[in-house]
Amino acid sequence: RYPWEPWVSLSNYGHSWNRGKILYGEASYGNQHASSILPKHQGADVYIRQKKLKLADCTKLDGGGWRLVRHVPPGDHWHPARDDLQGTARYGTPSKFPSAPAWSIPFKQNKFNQFLFATGD
Repeated sequence: RYPWEPWVSLSNYGHSWNRGKILYGEASYGNQHASSILPKHQGADVYIRQKKLKLADCTKLDGGGWRLVRHVPPGDHWHPARDDLQGTARYGTPSKFPSAPAWSIPFKQNKFNQFLFATGD
């Protein structure tokens, strides 16, 4: 395990890291992993929500209830968090603006069963 894991990507990591298809990274990791996507898409965010799912709901993943819990602005480094998406990291000041500095609020105590990874745009 590397200190900058976990990675979340649109396809296999080996095919994504240099093509701007990474959605999440930790430990402020930089390089092309971040610089090929964060500046172009107004940073990246992590949302959580609790939703009771039925098998038929799998195609209806929208519907609201999302809470923004982590943000990284446009730039060349990923999230400073090192908590493996466990929701224990706290840093920065929460903001709704894409240009705001990186921030994270603890969310481990919240009931949730879904993550949403999104670029700022």
